[in-house]
Amino acid sequence: MPELILEKLSTFTLSESALADRVLLITGATGGYGSAIAKAATQAGASVIILGRNLTKLETLYDDLVAIGNHPPTLITLDQSQAPEQDYFELANTIHAEFGQLDGVVHASADLGVLTPLESLDQTVWNQVMAVNLHSARLIAAACLPLLRQSPLGSMVFTLDQKHSAYWGAYGVSKAALHNLSVMLADENEGKKDSNGNPLVAINAINPGPMRTALRRKAFPGEMESETRLASTRVGPMMYLLSRQDRSVTGAILS
Repeated sequence: MPELILEKLSTFTLSESALADRVLLITGATGGYGSAIAKAATQAGASVIILGRNLTKLETLYDDLVAIGNHPPTLITLDQSQAPEQDYFELANTIHAEFGQLDGVVHASADLGVLTPLESLDQTVWNQVMAVNLHSARLIAAACLPLLRQSPLGSMVFTLDQKHSAYWGAYGVSKAALHNLSVMLADENEGKKDSNGNPLVAINAINPGPMRTALRRKAFPGEMESETRLASTRVGPMMYLLSRQDRSVTGAILS
């Protein structure tokens, strides 16, 4: 998919009932981008499961989503920096028991860690960042793909960033690996198609670019807020992919 399509989709919006029958899981839901996605999906009628490790932040987001007036969200706490494999499969089982379906997953979890030379990076920080940004993404996929294949419009979207230069540490490495993980998963699932020849589960990724978020402020403390766009202006492409507007699209990297 050409890169220029990301900008074309920046103004894409869904009607208030476009996702009325969908159940979506959003990891990293209390982050700037994750919360913007949760709000847009709720406005489009989806039943949203918001996942994060900070209960207070989840409760604040819960109230924001309830105020929209559609389906109230489901709140789940999970510390992806240390959750064992079994927790992810229990999460999928809980979703199946509560909803009987899962139609979309957004991996928006992100841990910046520390910006420092790789040779001096603390191993504990490395492990935590890798757990949140990469390992949890694979475990979410392993646990949730069987449910997504049962949906007529299953979709999984990963959020990427491109940081190849010095000092981006575990964050830069994990995001590069996440790019490959998304492409590999899409390739491995490409042969699993519905009766119309479209992928049972569309697996794509988005690099939304610089946004006015807490993670961005931590990485660029001297940056003026006016220099970056609100996360809410970056959700159009995500809504396009989650809603399966083009059912044939899988393996795409929008940047």
